[in-house]
Order: sequence, then structure tokens, then C-alpha cells
Amino acid sequence: MNELTLRQLEYFVAVAETRSITKAAARSHVSQAAVSLALTELEKTLGITLTIRRPAKGVALTAEGRVILPEARAILDQTQQLADHVSQVKNTLSGLLHIGCFRTLSMHVIPHLVEWFGIHHPQVELIFDEDNAQELQEKMLAGQLSACLLYEAQLEPGCRTILVQDHRRHAVLSPQHPLAAFEEVSLAQLAAFPAVLLDERPALERTLNEFYSRSLDPKVGIRTRSVQTVQNLVGRNVGYGLLMHSTSTSPEGRPLVARKISDSVPRNALMLALPPGHTTAAVQALVASLEELPQH
Repeated sequence: MNELTLRQLEYFVAVAETRSITKAAARSHVSQAAVSLALTELEKTLGITLTIRRPAKGVALTAEGRVILPEARAILDQTQQLADHVSQVKNTLSGLLHIGCFRTLSMHVIPHLVEWFGIHHPQVELIFDEDNAQELQEKMLAGQLSACLLYEAQLEPGCRTILVQDHRRHAVLSPQHPLAAFEEVSLAQLAAFPAVLLDERPALERTLNEFYSRSLDPKVGIRTRSVQTVQNLVGRNVGYGLLMHSTSTSPEGRPLVARKISDSVPRNALMLALPPGHTTAAVQALVASLEELPQH
């Protein structure tokens, strides 16, 4: 048997996860030829066919490839654990850390993580995947992400979790809005005015149910999947918003005010979701960095 290498396993896992030689090469920062050659050598070493390469249709795993994939991941994980232990002995961390981040959290979380790791662990390369919560957790449980940042209501079964920050929605208003004169506002007060709501599941359903459970019928004017769009529309006094994070100005630079909701609304905490099993030193550093995340 020819010599099997970790690089071959790394490229095989990259191909399996991206279903593409091109994407695997880009992810691994090498040429397509290098990935193809490593895959061919791995198949020759093992004496089996791992992939089916289909022009214009990407790469599919054979039955043997699907069996080998979790074993390859396990070997790479064990290798990373060994590297982590060596790094701890040297008091340094290095390598890649793949972090999933729910889209609406990115603007609050990613800048902090980039700055924190740049100061404390500059040899760690952060790779962020911004997507919806379900997709992120599926990728994490499939071994493609080391951890995910999302809201408590979005958690799927099978994840370990760590509470990062306790959050509740608040009303976001233009200073010109009639309700901006109050320190707190009720859902009944808000229901009398047009709303600009974030159209993300399950946030929208949870928001509407808070009104409906009190026999209130909110005036939903505009729905958008962008937090920044909500803030800009609120800044123009088109309506009020209900958001987890507050800021004093909209992206357009118009002033905003945040008001606590006087009703008892459920928390929707910021959570760190982790896959089952070993926690790497890099993920432990991620946990430490989130302990210093500023409140928004």
C-alpha cells in the first residue's frame, strides 16, 4: 500500500462537503489539479473508488466514499486535537476555526471576534459562514463548522449549548414617533401604529403571536429580512420596529431610540451551539472571546 497522507484526507473531506473539485480547491487554497491528484492517489492507496466525478454536475460520493468520510473526519479531528495540545504547551493557538453566524447577528458578533482573536490568538484563521439557523446547525452537525452563534428559539436538537447573552426584544422608534415620549411601551400601544417587522423565522411568528395572544391585531406595514432596512425605515418614521439589538442611529445616520416593552415577553438569548464530543482549544478560546462580547 502506498503512503496515505493527512493532506489527501483533508482534500477528500473538502470535496465531499463541497461536492466540487473547484470549491474544494478554493477552500483549501490550492489548485484544482492538486486536489484531483490527491484524490486519485488516495483512491489508489485504499484500492477503492471514493467519488464519481461528473462533468458539469459536480462530484458525488460512492457507497465506499460515504463509509470512509466519517473515518476521515475523525482522523483529521484527532490530528487537530493533537495540534491543540501542542499549542497549549507552547501557549499559542493556530489553525482554522469555522464559525457559523446567524445573518442578523453578524454585524454585532463578527467584528468583535476578529478583533479579539487578532489580539489574543493571531495565528488562528477565522472563517465565517453567515446563513439561516437551520442550515448552520446542519453544517455543524455534519462536521463543516466548529460552532454556531444564533438565538435560543432557533436551536435544533443534538447541539450542546452555552448561554452568551440574555436578550429580549425592544421597540425601536424614531424620536419623532409619538411613543418615543414614553420610557416603556406596551404591545397594546404599539398595535395602534404601523410596524416594520423583521421577516425571519421564527422571529416573525414569535412577534405576531405576542400580539395575537393578547387579542391585539398589529398593523404590519412592511416586512423585510434585513435588520438594517428595518432600522432605516424606522429612522424615517415609517413605523416602529421590534429588534433584539439597539443602536442610536440607523445605517443612514438618522437617530433611533429604544424603548423597553412593558409586557412580559419571553427571552430569546444569544447562544453558542456546539456539536457533540470534544471541544477544541480554539473553540474554548471562542467561548472566552464571547464572555467579552459587548452588550448591544
